[in-house]
This record gives sequence, C-alpha cells and structure tokens, in this order.
Amino acid sequence: MKKYLLIFLIIFSQAFATNSFFKDKLKSSSKNDYIIYEYNQFYSILSVLDKTLDSLVLQEITISKNTFKKNYISFRKWLQNGGKKSLSWSLYEIDLKTNKIKDAYSVSRNCYINLLNNESLITHLLDLDLKKILDKDRKKIGPPPMRAEVDRRALWQPNKIVDSKKIHKPKLDVYRSIWPNDGSEFASKTFDIYFGNDFAFPYFIEINNGHISFMIKAIDSGKDLNTPIKNFPKRDAKITQIKKLADSLILSLKDASHFENFNLFAIDLTKKDNKIIHPIEFEIKKEEDLVFLKMDTKYLNTIFEKNHKYRFAIKPSFQDNIYIESNDLFIWK
Repeated sequence: MKKYLLIFLIIFSQAFATNSFFKDKLKSSSKNDYIIYEYNQFYSILSVLDKTLDSLVLQEITISKNTFKKNYISFRKWLQNGGKKSLSWSLYEIDLKTNKIKDAYSVSRNCYINLLNNESLITHLLDLDLKKILDKDRKKIGPPPMRAEVDRRALWQPNKIVDSKKIHKPKLDVYRSIWPNDGSEFASKTFDIYFGNDFAFPYFIEINNGHISFMIKAIDSGKDLNTPIKNFPKRDAKITQIKKLADSLILSLKDASHFENFNLFAIDLTKKDNKIIHPIEFEIKKEEDLVFLKMDTKYLNTIFEKNHKYRFAIKPSFQDNIYIESNDLFIWK
C-alpha cells in the first residue's frame, strides 16, 4: 500500500525538475489546498500544510474506505475531530530550490521518517518530464472508428469534484510522461495525469504499461482544509563537530539553518566550583541544513587558557526556550 501512497508525493513534489510544469503548479497553490484520492480500498487526503517562497510542506492522511464509511460522513469533520483511525499520517517538507525532500515526519508514530531521496519513488518521479498531449492522442468515449473514418468521439474526462459538488463538463488537460527503463516496477510505464487550470493537484492519474492500468481518482477537492497539525515539527538543533584549524576553530550545527542568528558562549569547566562563561565572537555561514560558526584562533587565545576544558553553548537569537550545548568537552591547546 505505502508504495502507492508515495506516488502522490512523487508527482506532487518531484515533477519539480528545474522549472517544470508541475513545480509551477505547486508554487501557485495556497496553504490548506487539498484533494482526496480513492484507490484500491483506501482514501488518501493530500493537502498543503504550509508554503513559503523556498519550501512546501505536504500532508498525507490515509484511511481505509470501509472504516471511513462505517464511522464518518464528512472528511472535514473527521479531521477536525482528530482524524481518528487513520492508517498513516505523514508530513513531507520539500525544498523548492533544490527540488529535494528535506525531511519527513510520521504523525501516526510521532517520529521522523528516514526517507532518503535515493530510496523513495518521490525523487524519481520528480524527474518526470510532463508534456501536455494533443486531443487526438487522448482517451475517448466509445469504440474507435473504422479505417478512413473521421474520429468524432468525445474526449473522455474524469470527474472534477470541488467541495463535494460535481462540476459540469470540466475542462481538464492531460500531461504525459514515460518512466525511464530503470528496472523498477514503473519502468517504461506511461503516466497520464489530468490537471485543471485553476488547481495545483491533478484530478486523475493513470499508470499504464500497455496491458494493465492502475488508476487513482479524486473524489473531492477544495481549499481551507483545517487539520490538528499546524506546522512541520523541527528537529532539535545539535552541534555535530568542533574542528580546530591553524587559524580558526569551527563549530558545525545541524538542523539550525532556520534560525536567523545565534549567541555563542564557552563555559570553562576546569574548576567544578567556579564555572566561567565567556561570550564568543564568530562569523556565520549557512549551507542547506548546516550552520558553521567560525572563531579566530588569535582572538580565542586572548580568552581561553591552555589545557582548560570548555563546553560550547549556543542560544538562537529571540528563542528563550532553546539552548544548544556541545556533548563533548574541548581542551584548549
């Protein structure tokens, strides 16, 4: 089941390649836009939990059709009441600049998901080059005409449902891509994806190998879907390395790039009954999810004493409840 849930996030996050069509569609989305899909025996809700210029957070909630029909009537009310009995509830933070999944979190299990880009379908689908197909190449209603006859069949269109109301004669465009022959279960399969002009998510997805089709259809869509989850939980920032060079000392921090600035302190722990705290000046550099604090060695020589033990402590600016300490002591030589 989970492999097909990932299909959504693939198409919705990794059709991003450079300035792709789908990336532009997602950039035009709004917070709390949502769509509900039906496939096999499941319903899956996909929504935009949050969006900035540089990132997008997608939320995916899945429940079995049988469980939902027995216990609930409205998806909105179900989520307002906590989304009980869901099979899975996941969040995916996507970097719109690098086109990669930055992080993933399971609300169901209350833990982060070790979702490596090269292990998920998402990263591969992000590279699909979606191209709009002509009407003559689209699926049509009825049997094909005889040779030499003009094809007058109407175009087949999936349902477009907005706020539980079926739209009369929807105008949907079809975008197609063929999965590369990479030996995976989707190798060389054709993806036909039906989009409306006024919405980021597709209303219908068909995956075809020439003999068998797997279809995912939308049963509702809309805006302003509220859920109990309001934002993506940030990982606790931590100091991962203290590196001494000839002319500098560098602290490396992970999962701290969302903080604008920091205050840095060195705590002299040589004497247990007399701890001395030194404010430290530094230069800052950020690279994706890493932050580097660089201190000049000559400057530190005026503060640190040789063979004294120090622990570094970092406090992000304007964050009273966050305090980051180095696990290991550092001996100044």
